[in-house]
Amino acid sequence: MTSLPAQLVEPNRLLELTRGHWGIENGLHYRRDASMREDHSQLRMGHAPHVLAILNNIVIGLLVGRGRTNLAEARREFAYQFDRSLAALAA
Repeated sequence: MTSLPAQLVEPNRLLELTRGHWGIENGLHYRRDASMREDHSQLRMGHAPHVLAILNNIVIGLLVGRGRTNLAEARREFAYQFDRSLAALAA
């Protein structure tokens, strides 16, 4: 978390930083990692990983905006009923 010597680190400040980091990881990133399987992607070159993250954020935003809370279920439905899913998002 820090490169400061132990004598200069305030334990309360370090605890705040740790909580903030895990709060983001458990909230925003978990949805992209677990539901959208972003960590399993094999995109590694150029801007592809960043573009994938943007697209995943758009998809999550559209689904949540339509009241969907179970992203994994929505992802499966989308995969099985591609034409209906696109029509529903466009409506």
